[in-house]
Amino acid sequence: MDAIKIINHHLVHLNENVLKEEIDVIDRQTELINDFSSIYFVFIDNYLVENLRFAFKPYKDFLVE
Repeated sequence: MDAIKIINHHLVHLNENVLKEEIDVIDRQTELINDFSSIYFVFIDNYLVENLRFAFKPYKDFLVE
């Protein structure tokens, strides 16, 4: 299943950046949509979103309260 391999690869890079930048991550989740698609979520404090939006270039970001 390529989707699982790809998401795990992205998560390695995400975790490296989180540790390097000392970002306080509230939660991380992955979701397998099908054999070809998967997504991951990173929950962080709102004040960090602007900087990380450009660093990680996410396709979407959402404010969760």
